[in-house]
Amino acid sequence: MPEVTAERASTRAAFADALPELAVRHGVLVVDTDTGSVKPTAEMDYLNVGIAENAAIGLAAGAEHCGRRALVCTFGAFAVSRAFEFIKLDIAYPRRRVCIVGTHGGASGGWLGPTHHATEDLALMSALPHMRVVVPADAHQTAPLLEQCLRHDGPTYLRLGRKASPLFAGVPAPELGVPQVVRPGRDIALVATGPEMLSTALDVAHALADEGHSAQVVNAHTVDQEAAAATGRALAGQCRLLVTLEEAWTSGGMGAQLAAAVGARGIPWLPIGVTGFLPPGTHASLLEAGGLTADSVLRQVLKSVTGPR
Repeated sequence: MPEVTAERASTRAAFADALPELAVRHGVLVVDTDTGSVKPTAEMDYLNVGIAENAAIGLAAGAEHCGRRALVCTFGAFAVSRAFEFIKLDIAYPRRRVCIVGTHGGASGGWLGPTHHATEDLALMSALPHMRVVVPADAHQTAPLLEQCLRHDGPTYLRLGRKASPLFAGVPAPELGVPQVVRPGRDIALVATGPEMLSTALDVAHALADEGHSAQVVNAHTVDQEAAAATGRALAGQCRLLVTLEEAWTSGGMGAQLAAAVGARGIPWLPIGVTGFLPPGTHASLLEAGGLTADSVLRQVLKSVTGPR
């Protein structure tokens, strides 16, 4: 059964290491916005347009229109909020084969504050038709999912963290759009997206077992509307409580997509995620303040199952 390892690694660093070879192999034009997350090589087709997200999206769309696959690398908060209209009309609408990489996902921007926290990205990008929205569970899943995004026949959004995050042993190789049941269970489903939330879900599942509850844990590394239906089918047939964990606003995000997909089953839903703007702080302190730690999630789940304790 998958476990959290003692080591930690950054999904952003894993992306930076994997991109040069994959970009050359798949003939991808890499458009950077001065992020420091790309390591250009002489073999890569690489352009750094500076802090100009709208221009980067337009340039990538034009290149794809002329027959080139393209990738845009920028901060998640800037890609989604600043360039959303360009992504909507230039990328999603014509189904351009462009991969948009958003770093500093969730609260991982830490002390950079609300201007750099990307807590709205899952909801906004999931709302776009044709867009696949991808969040690797850890650094090990980053390169395989990046390559699948580059090969996908349509637009993708790849969300990455900033600094080192949990690593998992025993999690199978990911397949775009296919949820991973990483711990079997019967009566409670913990569906998590991203490294910190998957780690929390596994810890909570262990604690629930001590309380006599059988908790299933699902790694939702693809969180768009199409993936939500597949995740819904992966839930245990006896599930009596759906708990979704995401480092993002819960309105319209992964949990909302999944709850809509399984609504006909009448399963009670406990959404756990970011509920407002976050102040500057360390990543860990922001997760704690937002109630996204294992202890806080466990209390919320037990309250939903057994009532106040």
